[in-house]
Amino acid sequence: MFDIPDRDGPAPRTRGPIPHGQLNQIAPTTLQEELWQRMRSLAGVYLAPTHVPYPEARAIHLAPEFGTGPDDAFIKHSREFAHLHPQQDGSLHLTLPPIAKKLVTEAGWGVPHPIQNTQLVYGPRDREEIEVVWRVVLESYSYARGRHSE
Repeated sequence: MFDIPDRDGPAPRTRGPIPHGQLNQIAPTTLQEELWQRMRSLAGVYLAPTHVPYPEARAIHLAPEFGTGPDDAFIKHSREFAHLHPQQDGSLHLTLPPIAKKLVTEAGWGVPHPIQNTQLVYGPRDREEIEVVWRVVLESYSYARGRHSE
């Protein structure tokens, strides 16, 4: 069962809907890069341009033989299931099953995209937060693989 703790403090300010991102409480660059390295090292993942109008975002896609999740486990009918925004933002968008999306929102870790079927997840501010954000990324990955916990 997917579960995460409540996020401490107030939610960051966001902008959107296009581009949709985080405006303050920006994750330190070292944590953004660590998160990116973890994301890109997942089995079956390949790097390709994002399918959203945020060309500076770094996207991960899942090879068809690894990704057997439902259509809404991918962004815009592509193989992309997550992308990390540029360093001045530090948040990420990813797909999640409905219950996980609700839990992430209620725990204060992000908000649903206003017009797309993705979840904005706030960038991690410290070592503890990167582990929570990583659990959210792994839930998205499991969803895309057809193995989510719902």
